[in-house]
Amino acid sequence: MNLHSLFGALAAVTIAMIGLAVGHRFRPQPVEDGPEPEPHSVLLTIGSGILSGFVLLTGFLVATGWAARTTHVLPPLGLYAADVCAGIAVLLYPALAGLPVTPRHVTAVAFFSALVGYTLTTAFQLRP
Repeated sequence: MNLHSLFGALAAVTIAMIGLAVGHRFRPQPVEDGPEPEPHSVLLTIGSGILSGFVLLTGFLVATGWAARTTHVLPPLGLYAADVCAGIAVLLYPALAGLPVTPRHVTAVAFFSALVGYTLTTAFQLRP
């Protein structure tokens, strides 16, 4: 069992849950007998773009980190910083998009953020 990756997953879950809690705390309360507030339609496309960027960067870093063990060609450190920024954006996106804090949503965000943290930490560990 890889303990570093498990700690990375735990850190990612913590970031996502704090983001949801803070987003819920500062979100305006809905008007009584009014329509349920919905996120702006532009936010729907931003999430898929952020996630695509994170997946591409992480996949590239995993592949080149693994290949660097034989080729000794390392990816630039700036790509790792960009991947961390993309990972944090992916973790905070549900809170920014206005996802309601229900047990179902919290569970889904927790499991997804654990996957994000685990893969991001594994990409860092593959760098020789």
